[in-house]
Amino acid sequence: MKLLVNSRRKDAFLMLPLEKRVEAWEGMVAFIEKYRNAGKCKEIYMHGDMKGGVSIWEVESDEESTKFILENPLSPFSDIDASPVIDWDTGVKATREFFQKQAK
Repeated sequence: MKLLVNSRRKDAFLMLPLEKRVEAWEGMVAFIEKYRNAGKCKEIYMHGDMKGGVSIWEVESDEESTKFILENPLSPFSDIDASPVIDWDTGVKATREFFQKQAK
């Protein structure tokens, strides 16, 4: 299943000493690159204000999605919203079928 992850850095991150912020940031970059190379992180973008990002992940289960969120070194310093998403064509087809059944 595809998972949309939207994360926003908390102000607590800025309270860390610079060397700890750099360490956490570089850890997050390594984490993302690891899963991009493995094909799990399909797309990733940063918010324009550089205070977070949005990404699309390919996961097998809720447990796997939880593992990815908790493994990210910036998780303790982020507000994270993760939602399963479906492809547009799949959603349109399912909605049309629903409406057709309701019309009978």
